[in-house]
Amino acid sequence: MLKTINILAAAAYPWKTGTAILALNRAFYLAQRGLDVRLYVPWIPPDKQELVYGHNRRFDSFKAQEDCMQSYLPGDCPSLGIEFYPATYIYRWGSIVPTCTISGRIRNCDWLILEEPEHLNWKHPWNRYHKRASRVTGIVLTNYSYYFKFRFRYRPHQAWFLNAYNRWLIRYHCDDIILHGNGIPPLANSQNLNTSGIHHSFFQFPIEPDSKKIYFMGKLIWEKGFRELVDLLSTTEIREIDIFGSGFEKEPIAAYAKSKGISFHYKGNSVNPAEDLKGYKIFINASRSDLNCTTTFEALGQGRFVILPEVAGNDTFYQFKNCLAYSSPREFKKQLKYALDHFPEKDEQINSLTWEAATERLLQYYEGTFSKRSVAAPHVRL
Repeated sequence: MLKTINILAAAAYPWKTGTAILALNRAFYLAQRGLDVRLYVPWIPPDKQELVYGHNRRFDSFKAQEDCMQSYLPGDCPSLGIEFYPATYIYRWGSIVPTCTISGRIRNCDWLILEEPEHLNWKHPWNRYHKRASRVTGIVLTNYSYYFKFRFRYRPHQAWFLNAYNRWLIRYHCDDIILHGNGIPPLANSQNLNTSGIHHSFFQFPIEPDSKKIYFMGKLIWEKGFRELVDLLSTTEIREIDIFGSGFEKEPIAAYAKSKGISFHYKGNSVNPAEDLKGYKIFINASRSDLNCTTTFEALGQGRFVILPEVAGNDTFYQFKNCLAYSSPREFKKQLKYALDHFPEKDEQINSLTWEAATERLLQYYEGTFSKRSVAAPHVRL
């Protein structure tokens, strides 16, 4: 019987990245089901925190950051514990990486969930998680194969090696794997499943009825589709868009937009996105690297149009009434005009975006795959 769960996250709130927010919510809602949950998140030295969390976001103790994380959650939950492991932020990677072997720092448990199992083990591949947990499940949240092909397009052998290394890390450490959306080549014992929801506040602050404003929210890096976004907007009458987020490629992105006559109005990281975004009717996400992007789910949950490219990682969104997909610049222009001239429909399917629904899907996955594994041959790890 499932009683104790450990969740290892590759990022920590208040970083507004999906890997931080999803893990925190997942831990909270599992604990709300009466399970004993412990969430392990990276601790970045205070002198580097500003690079990740932004100005005026510095924590001098574990307790200070834990209080910040708890303030984001919709309530108290005594059965949720938060612990920190030492980590550092590598600016040129735009990523947080552990500086220790994490497996030696976690408690024994029934189920260990590795959020981004490849990322967690890049620098320490010999973690021994199976000595701590009866079962280890990896949730693959990022399409790193796309990132590697993009970053190392002039060094294809390096891209191939990094992708192979990632896939080996996942297979080595995990008994079974949840792929957070299509777009990633399948692995043994893997299954596509959306196990994430959106913050309850997005249902409490619906968009304003007279809104016509447009925005994008995400990391300011090229992989998030900024070049395509600029090129697409340059074919329309829309010449400006608000951008929420931060990232180390802000300046070259801004320069490219300016060269095409497009104005990006940078709003920085939003502290209260549900309230800050209620004045927007349209969300454009031109990224081809995302898998079930959290900010896209949030836009749908708040009742706005989302305009997306037709790629495998966006498959889950097409079922929603207010999702407008395109496969060419001409279709993008048509979908944008439709969104400007109409108001989003009410969509009952957004109930599937609650964290309660996502938690139920995850627990059903555990029960279903656990029963299958119980009659299979024992897993032998070399």
